Amino acid sequence: MRTSRPKLIPGAALCLLPLAASADIEIERWNPAGLSQPDGYSQLVTVKGATKTILLGGKAGIYPDGSFPPTLAGQSKQMWQNVATALKAAGAGPEDVVEIQVFIVDLANANPEPAYDDIRAFFPAGHKPVSMVIGVSALAYDGLLIEVNVRAMVAD
Repeated sequence: MRTSRPKLIPGAALCLLPLAASADIEIERWNPAGLSQPDGYSQLVTVKGATKTILLGGKAGIYPDGSFPPTLAGQSKQMWQNVATALKAAGAGPEDVVEIQVFIVDLANANPEPAYDDIRAFFPAGHKPVSMVIGVSALAYDGLLIEVNVRAMVAD
C-alpha cells in the first residue's frame, strides 16, 4: 500500500511524496514556488527507478455494450470507471497515474465542472497527475462529449 509523507523542497510549496509499494520506484508530485498552486492537478511529476509505463488511449464513457450516457456528467462518471477497470487490468490504480489529457467537445460552451469534479474525486489525496484539458470539435463517435488519455507508471 502506498503512503505519503510531507516534505519541503527548497523554493517549493509543501509537496506530498507518494511512496511506491516497491523501493524500485519513486513518484514525486508537487507545485513549485513561482507557479500556480492548483487543487486538481500537479504542476510537476517525476518518476525515478525501474518502471513499467501504462498508456491508456481514448478512454471514453462508453458502456461494454457500446452505448453511452447522453450527458457530459454521465459520460465523465463512466469514463473514470472505465479508466479504473483498465488500470486494474494492467496492475495499476489511480495512485499510479502521472499524466492525463482530457478532451471535451465544445469546451467553450460546455459546463465542464462535473468532469472536473470527477477528476478531483478519482485521484487519492497527494496523487494528482499533471493534466491538460483540451477543447475539441468532435470525438470518434457522434454524441461522445469527453475522452481521456492516461499515462501511469508502476515498478517493473
